[in-house]
Amino acid sequence: MLQPVLIAIDASPAAAALLDLARHYCRPGEHRLHVLLAIDSTFAVHDHPARYTEQEQEEYPAACDEQQLAERAVASAVRELRAAGFDCQGCMVADQPVDAIVAKARELECGLIIMGHRHLSRLGRLLDPSISAKVIDRVKVPVLVGVAG
Repeated sequence: MLQPVLIAIDASPAAAALLDLARHYCRPGEHRLHVLLAIDSTFAVHDHPARYTEQEQEEYPAACDEQQLAERAVASAVRELRAAGFDCQGCMVADQPVDAIVAKARELECGLIIMGHRHLSRLGRLLDPSISAKVIDRVKVPVLVGVAG
């Protein structure tokens, strides 16, 4: 049975470094990779990939753009990992990143989570604690944290 690994990305170019980590530490045939991108629910028009109506595009242009960017980032990551020989799935969810990552890792019974880390100042960490630190505190599996920008 393939061991599930969750890769939590964002839509930034820094996500490429996380895919590199996955290719370095995971092996096709041994690990099933799951790519997850969580977007703020205020920027989610649909809870799954779907075409936008004209009305949605007129009323929520920023949300449509944000969701499309997220969907493209997940699709690109999945294509890249499949091209490297991995069994890979991907999804975009509308939720707070910590909640989404923890829930998906539990649902999939992951053996590893790969995610990024932003370099925040001390004040930044006080005002907005690290997502990776919050995830580490809430899961019981190893978390491989790479530099995400």
